[in-house]
Amino acid sequence: MLKKQFLVLGLIGICFLFSCKKTASPNSEPAPKYEFRQDGTLDIISPAGIKKATFAIEIAETEEELMQGLKYRETMADNQAMLFIFEFPDIYDFWMQDTYLPLDMLFISADGTINYIYEKAIPFSENRITPRSLHKYVLEVNAGLVKKFNIKTGDKITWKRHS
Repeated sequence: MLKKQFLVLGLIGICFLFSCKKTASPNSEPAPKYEFRQDGTLDIISPAGIKKATFAIEIAETEEELMQGLKYRETMADNQAMLFIFEFPDIYDFWMQDTYLPLDMLFISADGTINYIYEKAIPFSENRITPRSLHKYVLEVNAGLVKKFNIKTGDKITWKRHS
């Protein structure tokens, strides 16, 4: 009988421990939180000169920013995007490791022409996304926006940085 009482008390204790919220110790670091930083504005324009979409852009151009990208971001509004700017045109691989958001990726040549589009990149995938042509820029937007705005290869971007 005494064994049953200890067993019941032990189970109650375990349930209590798992039901209590864990409080952060003074030495623990909080999970990183990233908020959108509007560095500029970008338009996507058809070859006929029709504006298809406008995005508030966060610019990634330092080595650290290029490596970070949209990792760990939990949300991004449909009017927001990240513009990656590389030092020179090349074929840069992308992947979705530690990226929570499904994305459409637009690979853009030095003259601003969209030359490759990858739609619906899968969150957390480590598969490489490799464009077919040289690019100097990559624009990441929420998945589905390429289709929504009828964005195609051959469309162009124009963008300006806020001062």
